[in-house]
Amino acid sequence: MPNTTECAFHCRYCLPMVFVEKFADGVVDLYADALAAAAEALADRKVSTAERSLAAISGELWVGTVRMTRSTATDFVAVRPRVISDGTRARVFIRDGFRCSYCGGRGIPRCVMVGISDVFPELFAYHANYARGRIHPAYWVLALEADHTVAHARGGPAGEDNLTAMHALCNTTKSAAGLDEVEPVERLDEKPGWSGLIPHYPGIVSSGNGHGRRHSKVGYHSRWLRRFGQVPLDIEANPPLGVTSC
Repeated sequence: MPNTTECAFHCRYCLPMVFVEKFADGVVDLYADALAAAAEALADRKVSTAERSLAAISGELWVGTVRMTRSTATDFVAVRPRVISDGTRARVFIRDGFRCSYCGGRGIPRCVMVGISDVFPELFAYHANYARGRIHPAYWVLALEADHTVAHARGGPAGEDNLTAMHALCNTTKSAAGLDEVEPVERLDEKPGWSGLIPHYPGIVSSGNGHGRRHSKVGYHSRWLRRFGQVPLDIEANPPLGVTSC
């Protein structure tokens, strides 16, 4: 069972925190459904409705450990870190239907999830470095990354043909191992019409102009909106101070 602790202030946004150490079965769909409902409400400027949509997952914090697969391969090469552009990531996510190529589950670009965290920083916590105890576990099981099919450390090419969308958890678990070295999982059922919440992204960003607090410099969401071919509804801005703070 998850551990729960109360905020000393007992304010509206400092609800009991739930410390999550392991991922339960069905958690991908649980998180995806809750965030989809919240995103739809935020797109309609219904912040209170969005807050209620997050009720089932509010206040969760990841405190577990993600274990990487140890590869037995011997063909690793010395390589410099490779930078994948935001535009490339966006194209890979779109091409792969915003789904994880490993488990088949629905995924959401991290920027969209950060937009929701901007509006609800305590209910749906985010930390840029995924620090334990400071980030909602949904980021691990839903946020998409562009992973090399043939690992960069094993000489994999840099082109988009060698990139695939994967959940942060699946990608970290795989590490530099080949898919034949990773424990197979039962693929999740496909949900037709999934779009990674991209159509709601402009409204999410707009809602963040008046609620919560930004986790990135102004302009972060505007750049990602362009990558996904979306038009901002408003000029991205910092919300008024103290709107959701303790």
